[in-house]
Amino acid sequence: MTRSDGFDCDVLVVGAGPTGLMAADLLKRWGVDVRIVDDRLEPSRESRAFAVAARSMELFLSIDLADAILERAVLNSRARMHVRGRLVGGLDFDTVEAPDTPFPFITLHPQSDTERVLIEDLSRLGLAVERGRTVRGVVQDATGVTAQFEASAAGGAIRSRYLLGADGAHSVVRKALGLAFAGAQYPQTFLLADCRVDWPLDHAGFRGFLNGERVGLFLPLDGTACSRVMVTEPRQADASDLPHATALELGELERAFAAVSELPVKLSDPRWVTRFHTSHRGVDRYQVGRVFLAGDAAHIHSPAGGQGMNTGLQDAANLAWKLAAVLRGAAPDLLASYDSERRPVGRDVVRTTDAMFEVVAGRTGWQAAARDLFARPAAAALSHLPTVQTAAFRKLAEIDIAYGPSPCVEPPAPSAGAHGPQPGQRAPNAPIARHRDVFDLLSGARFTLLALSRRPLERDEAEALVARLRMLEGPAIAARVVARLTAGRVEGVEPTTTATVFAAYGLPDEEAQALLLVRPDGYLAWRSDSLDVDACRPLLRRLALEGSAGNPAAGG
Repeated sequence: MTRSDGFDCDVLVVGAGPTGLMAADLLKRWGVDVRIVDDRLEPSRESRAFAVAARSMELFLSIDLADAILERAVLNSRARMHVRGRLVGGLDFDTVEAPDTPFPFITLHPQSDTERVLIEDLSRLGLAVERGRTVRGVVQDATGVTAQFEASAAGGAIRSRYLLGADGAHSVVRKALGLAFAGAQYPQTFLLADCRVDWPLDHAGFRGFLNGERVGLFLPLDGTACSRVMVTEPRQADASDLPHATALELGELERAFAAVSELPVKLSDPRWVTRFHTSHRGVDRYQVGRVFLAGDAAHIHSPAGGQGMNTGLQDAANLAWKLAAVLRGAAPDLLASYDSERRPVGRDVVRTTDAMFEVVAGRTGWQAAARDLFARPAAAALSHLPTVQTAAFRKLAEIDIAYGPSPCVEPPAPSAGAHGPQPGQRAPNAPIARHRDVFDLLSGARFTLLALSRRPLERDEAEALVARLRMLEGPAIAARVVARLTAGRVEGVEPTTTATVFAAYGLPDEEAQALLLVRPDGYLAWRSDSLDVDACRPLLRRLALEGSAGNPAAGG
């Protein structure tokens, strides 16, 4: 229904995959008038993307959905590598240095289940996906965007202030913007099935197989009942005109997987079987006026590393709060930081996964044989290097991504110390007390003013600090104090007797203090190495947080 201001909603999300659903969920939580449409008549049934990285799990934790993901997930902490039928080493994430995340593993959770969790949460929030609505055009002007639908869809158009295209690799929104999707299709064919696997090995972890021109993968999804099996099939011909997915007989994949693993294998009870091709591509802009792109609509790449869905989820988390802030009254130039922050990340993921794929699966002939020969001693050596194991995990977990200065990342003052996380870096987790940690304080996908005092505070000093911070609180921003106290307890202060939290946030001295503004997506926007509350007011005003009355207004 069109509102009195001529808009049908403030934000229209096109595409109800994980990226679009996450964006709609976060926007709805921020009080934005949002609608989400999809051309599919029903949610995904196939598992598709399966790996939920630690950074994405932290996003789900911030909106109280992590337990729903973990309820049906497989927690994978190891990866074993086999070369020509022989186990040669691998990664063991149980040994990594990652105390700053509560998820030091790879969560295996089918995309269909991830979508279900988000759809159910949207329903709880009072929002449903409008299905069977195919966008055929997008037109924008100085004040808004009009999405035009095929005639068969109910209602010919939806007008919104902003539009997010999260409609996948074949994005209609991207095409309507006239953006190039630069890159190329891989010549290899991928054979994939989610099915029962009977073989001599266990079902406890990820396994990769190198064997000449073929590469195989095994991932546990549901104990012995269901696992993912994938094999690359070399292809010399130009693959640019091949369809994305075609039919595959399970017997063909069984023979291919037995050959690459050099093991007796029996595949049965398939839940999903497909032969597909993929590409490495990206756009050169994530924003055109009032229209944005996220997820596969902006970047696609090989399955190597399992980072596709995760990058899209984090695109959504980065953009959603910025749209809400501008609708609440923040300057529109804040939205430009979405492109400047997320496009380099997408470009890096495409480049890194392409390089990984080329090394592992892009070799033929003597080069493939040489790769296998080199992989044996290399995998064995890397298996005994904790620093390499840690680096690999943190890369796959996407917890070390950082952003540069922008309207929502204010560089620290020159006099500030260089210890601990700085503006633009992710806020790390750390224990505060028994059964209490920093991430407990950063819940709700809102801004958090986090005050830390390693120097013990007197009661009146602590009460005054809490009072000053509470004057800045509102529906969009919370204030939290973590401090040592000289005696007793003070309402509004999280007392701690451990120095771990202070070490994690770069407060090495016994007199050290800090005040930090943490963004809803978990990154630091501002930091001061004092408890001067007034110092953060200019940024709060720019973000339309100081004196905020609550839900985003219909502005922008």
